[in-house]
Amino acid sequence: MSESLRLLVLNCEYPPLGGGAATATENILSRLRALGVMWDLVTASPSDDLRLQENGGCTIHFLPVGKKSLHYWTNRELIRYAVAARRYCAPLARGRRFDVCHAFFTLPAGALALGLRRMMPFVVSLRGSDVPGFSGRYGLFHRLTLPLTRHIWRAAAAVVANSEELKLLAAESDPQRRIEVIPNGVDTRQFTPGEFRPGGRRILVVARLVPRKDVETALRAVAALRRRACNVSLEVVGDGPEAARIEELARTLDLGHSLRMRRYVPRSEMPAVYRAADVFFLTSRREGMSNTVLEALASGLPVVASPQALSGIDFPPARLVAPGDGEAAAAALASLLEDDGARRDAGIEARAAAVRYDWLRVAEDYLELYRRVLSIAKGGGR
Repeated sequence: MSESLRLLVLNCEYPPLGGGAATATENILSRLRALGVMWDLVTASPSDDLRLQENGGCTIHFLPVGKKSLHYWTNRELIRYAVAARRYCAPLARGRRFDVCHAFFTLPAGALALGLRRMMPFVVSLRGSDVPGFSGRYGLFHRLTLPLTRHIWRAAAAVVANSEELKLLAAESDPQRRIEVIPNGVDTRQFTPGEFRPGGRRILVVARLVPRKDVETALRAVAALRRRACNVSLEVVGDGPEAARIEELARTLDLGHSLRMRRYVPRSEMPAVYRAADVFFLTSRREGMSNTVLEALASGLPVVASPQALSGIDFPPARLVAPGDGEAAAAALASLLEDDGARRDAGIEARAAAVRYDWLRVAEDYLELYRRVLSIAKGGGR
């Protein structure tokens, strides 16, 4: 069936815009194309121009929405995407005759898919911030839109979370809705281990600079290590509304040249960033399923993380610390940075764990789901 299946995909985020959901969309679609699925993605343009990008019968439609930041969305920009995509998708759907619509995020993409449901069944992928209770920043918004969220989920042919934890959180908002789990993946050919460096002292954080990611704990941990005369360096890759506050905290902690902040690194350069590090650190307060942790594992990096940052990821060797606990984080980092054998072993185990999370498996799971949804829509039953 994959040879004849045509898919409409909706996601306002696609590289270089966005974070984990953008990365997931790019990787899933590339594998689906290899599996014979034809698709059209309607997303937002990083410029002010409408642009089409075609590859092997698949097309990305970049809609101009006046985007100001690659990594942060304003409410106005989301509304512009929703309005532009609604106008754009109806004639596109009439002309292309899609079999299934796949919406990444409940809002705005799920609402757009809901408007097209008479043309095709739709699937919603829950990514984290679109689930009520996931992020305090959207608390009021989720309370106001909860009836719409439930309506979208119940109208969908399938709702998919990227981790068991996110599924359970979503069920709190709608216990009646059956939610499936298809995890994130990682490209183990692109992200590979670098050469092991005895005495390595480089700590890496890759995250959006938002409160939920708890990047400040990484800075406090490095400050604690420096007080112990441990010569370490921290690289933070990411941007967001917390950038100025993080920089101010770094000055307060007198981190000086121990900290390097890089607001934007092209995706093509990220494998080298991981390979240049010795330990990966992330103490998120909540995650769906972290792409950056998976990339770190594939790169053979030992991981110090909060249990929340490992949501959906099976990696028992990780050093676990609670969000906000800089002293515990410093101790966990020291246990790896001061013991080459432990760090080498943890890196080997990290790579072995990563190979279980391959994007091709994720794409195959989604293809099976599309087939089932299409079969039901055509009266084939469950």
